[in-house]
Amino acid sequence: MIKVMGLTEQQCIREETEYRDWKKCPLWYCVKTLFNMNTGKMESEIVRDEKTKQLIAIQDTEKPLDGVYETASGTIYYTYHRGYAEAAKQVAAATI
Repeated sequence: MIKVMGLTEQQCIREETEYRDWKKCPLWYCVKTLFNMNTGKMESEIVRDEKTKQLIAIQDTEKPLDGVYETASGTIYYTYHRGYAEAAKQVAAATI
């Protein structure tokens, strides 16, 4: 007898597999979001190293602390996201 898995069972298995893979090699990607107070515009990007142009990712089980910096023209937010997919979602959501 073959048992067909429901959608919630498949989703649980997918989430558990993703979490186990991440626990083996936990990477936190840094996302920089700039809010320009003069124009009201937000820009967001996954941070890259200035010299190598490689994405900045920190390998650690503990989430790095987020940071907020005020400048004369706006506010800069540095946030860390579990894995590249989560960081890309943040960039898409924060770019308006």
